[in-house]
Amino acid sequence: LVAGIDAATPLPSAINGVDCAPSVKVTRRQLTLNLIAGGLGTGMFSLPSSMSGCSVVLGVVMTFAVVALNALTIMILVRAADAHQVFDLGALLGLLPGRIAGRSVGRLMQAFMNIMVWVVLFGSLVSYLIVMHDSAQPFVKGTFLDDGRLPLVSFAALIVLGLCFLEQRYLSWTSSIALLVNVYLIIVLCILFFQKSSDQKLPDDVCLLGVGKGVVSMLAVLAQCVIIQMCVLPMYQELEDRSPQHFAVCLWTAFGSLALIFSLFATLGYLSFGPGVQGNVLQNIRSGVLSDIAQVGTILVVAAIYPLMVIPMVAPIKNMALPESLSHRRGLVVAGSIFVIVLISFVGALLIPDLLVVNVIDGALCVGTFTALAPGLAGLYLLDKHSLVWKGLMLLLFAFGFTNTVLGLVFSKPYAEELQANCAWA
Repeated sequence: LVAGIDAATPLPSAINGVDCAPSVKVTRRQLTLNLIAGGLGTGMFSLPSSMSGCSVVLGVVMTFAVVALNALTIMILVRAADAHQVFDLGALLGLLPGRIAGRSVGRLMQAFMNIMVWVVLFGSLVSYLIVMHDSAQPFVKGTFLDDGRLPLVSFAALIVLGLCFLEQRYLSWTSSIALLVNVYLIIVLCILFFQKSSDQKLPDDVCLLGVGKGVVSMLAVLAQCVIIQMCVLPMYQELEDRSPQHFAVCLWTAFGSLALIFSLFATLGYLSFGPGVQGNVLQNIRSGVLSDIAQVGTILVVAAIYPLMVIPMVAPIKNMALPESLSHRRGLVVAGSIFVIVLISFVGALLIPDLLVVNVIDGALCVGTFTALAPGLAGLYLLDKHSLVWKGLMLLLFAFGFTNTVLGLVFSKPYAEELQANCAWA
C-alpha cells in the first residue's frame, strides 16, 4: 500500500465526510459551513476527558489558542498556494528548493507528507470503529456481541467493509447529518447538565483552574479536532472570487464557531461527569431516549463517513502502474487493498479500546506535521518574507510542533488525579 504513495499521489478528497474538492464553485457561506463540519469529528468526543486533566479555565484558553494557531498556519499555506497557484499540500511542498543526498527536498517532503496523511487517516479509521463499538454496546448487552471487544468490533468492521464497496453518491448525505448529530449531542449535554444541576447531582471534585501534565493531551486532542491543513487547499481552490482575504473571513468565522463549540462541549461534559468522564464522552451518556438517539445517530454517521475516508487512500492504487500480470486484475487489487485497510483499523480498534489514546497520538502527529512542519517550510521558502522576525517565528513554530509531538506520544493520558492534587480553584 505504501508503495502507492509517491510524490505524485494526491492528498485526500474528504475529511470527516466533507468533500475537500467539490466539482463546482462554492460560496463563502458554503465554505464556512464545510470548514465547521470538517472540525466536527470523533476528536471532539475526547475533549471533556482531556479537560479533566487541565481544568476548565485553562482548557477554554487552550481551545481558543490552539484553534487560532491552526487558523494562522492554514493562512500561511493558503497564501503560499495562491502565490504559486498550486492547490495540493503535497504538490505545494514539492516546490521546496534544495537537495539532500542528491534527491530533491521538494519531492522528499511531498512523499513524506502524503505518507503522514495516510498515517493520520488510519488513526481516524481506528477511532471510527472505537466509537461504533462504544455507541452500540448498550444495545447488545446480554447477546453474543457483548462477549468482550472482539465480536462487536468485528461486526463493526464487517459493516464498514461492505459500505466501502458502495458508490460515493450513496454516502453523500453524511456531512449534513454529521453536523446535525454533533449539534444534537451538545443539546443533550446541556439538558443533562441542567438536570444534574437542578437535582444537585453535579460532581463536586471538578477543577476550575489548575495545571498538570494533562495539558499535553488537551493540546493534542484539540489539534486532532482542527487539523484540516491537508484538505484546505482544494477547498480554497473551489472558492468563488478566490482570494486569501476572502478565505480568511470564512476561516476565522468557522474556526471561531468551532472554538465556541469545543469549549462548550468540553466544559459541559467535564462539569457533568467530573474527573471520571470517559475518553469517549458518549460512554457517560447511557440512559434514556435522548441517549439512544445520540448513540444510534453517531453509529450511522461514523459508519457512513468511514468509507469516504477510505476512498482517497485507495485512489493511488487505482491509478498506479501495476505489473503486467496484475494489470487486468486491478479491481481485485483495489478490493484487496480495501480489505487490508479495514483489517489494520480493526486490529487497532481491538488493541486500543480508549478513544482518547487514539486521538492524542493522532493529534500529536498532526501538530508536528501539519501545524508546524508544512506551514513552517512554506513560510520560510515559499513566501516572499525574509525578515529575521519572520524566520524566527517559523523556527519557533517548528520547536513548538516537534516538542508537542514528542510530549503527546509520551503523555497520552489526561492525568486527572494529578490535576486534583494541583488544583488552585475547585
